[in-house]
Amino acid sequence: MKLLTRLMIVFIIFGIPWTGRPAEATDFKFIDTHNHLHGGRDGHYMAGAGLALKKMNQLGISKMIIMPPPGSPGHRGVVDINNLIPVIRSYPQRFALMGGGGDLNVMIMKAKLSRKVAPNLKKRFKKKALELIKKGVVGFGELTAEHFSFSKTHPYESVAPDHELFLLLADIAGERGLPIDFHMEAVAEDIPFPKSKFLNRSYHNPDRLKANLPGFERLISHNRNAKIIWAHAGWCNTGYRTATLCRRLLADHPNLYMSLKLSPEGKKENRILEAGKNTIKQEWLSLFQAFPDRFIIGTDQFYGPPGSKQIGPQKTEAMSHLISLLPKELKHHICVENVKHIFNL
Repeated sequence: MKLLTRLMIVFIIFGIPWTGRPAEATDFKFIDTHNHLHGGRDGHYMAGAGLALKKMNQLGISKMIIMPPPGSPGHRGVVDINNLIPVIRSYPQRFALMGGGGDLNVMIMKAKLSRKVAPNLKKRFKKKALELIKKGVVGFGELTAEHFSFSKTHPYESVAPDHELFLLLADIAGERGLPIDFHMEAVAEDIPFPKSKFLNRSYHNPDRLKANLPGFERLISHNRNAKIIWAHAGWCNTGYRTATLCRRLLADHPNLYMSLKLSPEGKKENRILEAGKNTIKQEWLSLFQAFPDRFIIGTDQFYGPPGSKQIGPQKTEAMSHLISLLPKELKHHICVENVKHIFNL
């Protein structure tokens, strides 16, 4: 009864009609490519993994890719990848690991004010990236060029998408055949920072934002062998990340991929599901059909030890519902085959 009550609340928040039973996701096994573990106050990451496994078994997630969130210098929430490696070793068939959010991203944020990156920094950056590969990562992530602050304890992060260190990472990723998971709010032009109840919870955000799409395209085109995953399609806080923009970028850049995210936060007009209806918005469905090999699932759920504070809204049931709405010919591509291709699984 408690589970059904929680599911009903989640569906109401997302504007999904409640049918009286969970989404039909357990009949279909899928791979979820973007999630996070946190250890709570005592650093119990294995306990967070246990909670994730329970949800995976419930919803039919055959494998989950976890990664450190994009960290900033001095922020206490930076996740050391070494805390996640025991999870991968204990459950190699259920979890895979991306790396860079807790170290490479921190290095980029430190270097963002420099006009020219010193050769010794490039050397240290490349050394760290290669160390991550030796530790068994299947890609680099989560990296960010524009990440809003969503609370008083959550940092604002911003750097040019075509920063020298991002370009260097693209070369490393292209050479090694590994993808980069990239978080970036879309900003098509210089604008005042958007206002919303969600964003107003933090005082760390700036007054204005600079356009970043041209720099993002320079990053994508820098090395066509580098697979760039633009995370969180379907969740946007500026209004610019529309299905139309995604279509144009996918058409122009064959090495660009996108992971899908559902959240009750962000701009309603940029969401994938039709509010109050049991359907995918036509502009998104036609986009998936036009580029069936370029989308993957990336729920962006945080899992911590039992009793720890939940980070962000619950998204897993809504994502399972979205999967149940995908046409059969798309479902296997987006949920399984594309992931295997991008991550070499």
